[in-house]
Amino acid sequence: MIKSLLKNKFFRFLLVGGLNTVFGYLVFSAVLYFVKNLYASIVIANIIAVMFNFKTYGKLVFQSEDKSRVFRFILVYVLVIGTQMVSIKGLGYFFQINNTYLAAGIVTLPIALMSFVLMRKFVFHTTNVIPA
Repeated sequence: MIKSLLKNKFFRFLLVGGLNTVFGYLVFSAVLYFVKNLYASIVIANIIAVMFNFKTYGKLVFQSEDKSRVFRFILVYVLVIGTQMVSIKGLGYFFQINNTYLAAGIVTLPIALMSFVLMRKFVFHTTNVIPA
């Protein structure tokens, strides 16, 4: 059963997404702890995460080692970074969630889902990601 699940591209995306999410959040938290600046932390953490994620999503999920896709991948992440910044600040402004670590944790799943849709549609152009 596990081998069958691992052949499913969407399931692999979820696994790799979990790995990438944990990696990205840990990097973000570490950078925020040392840098003490939300925006710089988001940018630095996302730069590191983009490099890691491009390799893991490309190879493990979409079976792509096409390095020319990195530019589209980066553009998707620029949009993701902007959305992440606005979302974290929005949680503070509209819902008084002023703990940056908590706010970043809350937006993690929606940001990951947005990233998948954009990668599938604009970066890796994979069809049949979710088998019928």
